[in-house]
Amino acid sequence: MKLAKHEILRLGVFVLLLLGILAGAWHFVFRPRDLLEQQMRRQIEAKRAQLQKLNQATASIGNLKAEITGLENAIGFFHSKLPSEKEIDKVLEEVWRLAEANRLTTKGIYTARRAGASVFVAEGSSQREQPIRMEFEGDFAGFYQFLLALEGQPRIMRLSTMSLEPRGTEPGFIKAEVEMSIFFEKQDS
Repeated sequence: MKLAKHEILRLGVFVLLLLGILAGAWHFVFRPRDLLEQQMRRQIEAKRAQLQKLNQATASIGNLKAEITGLENAIGFFHSKLPSEKEIDKVLEEVWRLAEANRLTTKGIYTARRAGASVFVAEGSSQREQPIRMEFEGDFAGFYQFLLALEGQPRIMRLSTMSLEPRGTEPGFIKAEVEMSIFFEKQDS
């Protein structure tokens, strides 16, 4: 079977038309759809990455809440150890009694002025530091027991300086000068 020239031409135009339709469909339908699908996949991956970061942040928030609660409890504990400004005299009386209980003679208790800002108390906070200078005489063993008892006190205190020198002819008899700080809660006036 032989095809005539015009039938071959018609068949060629038909094949070209079909190929043109396929090329047009690929160019105008499938390619844009493929590009859109790729863009959507990138967006989905970006959203998944953000969701993963959000999940990690949410998990750390739970840890932060527990840590904040622990820190608030610690702050509450230390606040319970701070006397109010009005109770400093009671703290000094406790120190005096500890000295007497350990056979020390208290020669003097003096408040001292702080030179500059305290490194232990933040500026602007309601906590304060009051330096106290004390002079004692007595047996060294009693002084040592006094220091141990002072350490066991529920109040927050800090010994900053201490000097010991022998007194009299009796062995172990000393004169002690101690400077310590008592931390307290400042009362609003």
